[in-house]
Amino acid sequence: MTIDSLSSSECHQGVRIHWKRPNLGLREWKGSKDNNIIWNDGYETHNFAPFKDTNPACKPDERFKAVGGTIASKGLLTFKSPDGIHWSKLSDGPVVTQGAFDSHNTVFWDDARQRYTMYVRYFSEVDFKGLRSIGVSYSTDFKSWSEPVGLTYADQHPQQMYTNQVAPYYRAPHVLMGFPTRFVARPLSKHAKQLEPVKTRALFAKSIENSGAYTGAEITDGLFMTSRDGRAFHRWGEAFLRPGPEAEGRWIYGDNYQSYGLFETASATPGLPNEISLHFNEHSWRDETHRLRRYTLRLDGFVSLHAPLDGGELITKLLTFAGHRLTVNYATSAMGSLRVEIQDADGNPLPGFSLADADELFGDSVHQTVSWKDQTDVGSLHGKPIRLRFQLRDGDVYAFQFTEQ
Repeated sequence: MTIDSLSSSECHQGVRIHWKRPNLGLREWKGSKDNNIIWNDGYETHNFAPFKDTNPACKPDERFKAVGGTIASKGLLTFKSPDGIHWSKLSDGPVVTQGAFDSHNTVFWDDARQRYTMYVRYFSEVDFKGLRSIGVSYSTDFKSWSEPVGLTYADQHPQQMYTNQVAPYYRAPHVLMGFPTRFVARPLSKHAKQLEPVKTRALFAKSIENSGAYTGAEITDGLFMTSRDGRAFHRWGEAFLRPGPEAEGRWIYGDNYQSYGLFETASATPGLPNEISLHFNEHSWRDETHRLRRYTLRLDGFVSLHAPLDGGELITKLLTFAGHRLTVNYATSAMGSLRVEIQDADGNPLPGFSLADADELFGDSVHQTVSWKDQTDVGSLHGKPIRLRFQLRDGDVYAFQFTEQ
């Protein structure tokens, strides 16, 4: 028996949350300042990408920063703001010039590595030369940046990606998570012509006829990937977000792009744990219906260790911990179960923490304390090298951690 590592399928459409569009009166557009525009001075408006700078040494008037630019601007320029609303240029010219840029280029302060990290649109090299890909650049002062280098992927399957949406996971900042948009090129077959949105696809196909670059049958969906060093990523080949039912009309290039950022929100059902919200766009070629849709999933619910009813087991790598409780984020069926054994470095069950001692867990919780004969304290193993052995039936384990309480 084996446990499969799968992308979670528990991404649900969220309830509506109402937003208000402010009238800022800052920038003139078509003879009026009656709008919410914060910047409209150049090519960088195509992909203006702001972020809050969490660097402790950040100047007060640069608490918010941004990058933006295209090939026309000869690269990415930088910007600053004290409040995220009033912006001015920070760099005199482009700080990164190698790349394609006509996408969302993301930046953040990486506190674990004490540097700024920028992910840009990039074209791959070596084995899969010329594919739409992602590059990464670094800076310690937000002024001088390294030349972007391409990301690497353990699967080595050639897949084309537009946006990257890489950021530290707010619940475990040492882990970087990305939600790239996958670009899939297909011939304009009879079947493709019948996929909704039929009219939009026909107009798009006609507009690029004889261009040699597109056919009109290109499709985009969402992927998921993680990394601990920021360059070598584990990328799941299965879609994190599929385009969905054909009648909803998202089977076309430009749809299913994820917005930047994850947001913890309250559940729509009172008493349930908080959820993670994330936004994807839809109907990108249809101005009258173009919108963002909010999806939700359980905390840490991006990937799970899954086992069927016949059962499966997994033994972790060697690890050390601090704390007095082992908690798991898990879900089982009514017949499913989870038991956890703690082993020494050689794989031998530790006295009092064997599978025979382990209490059977069943249910659905994002924070379940593991116990052995009703005892939960694992503090005696603090700092010692151990392994965890999970025995699982018809269930999923999303995460585990050691805590004080």
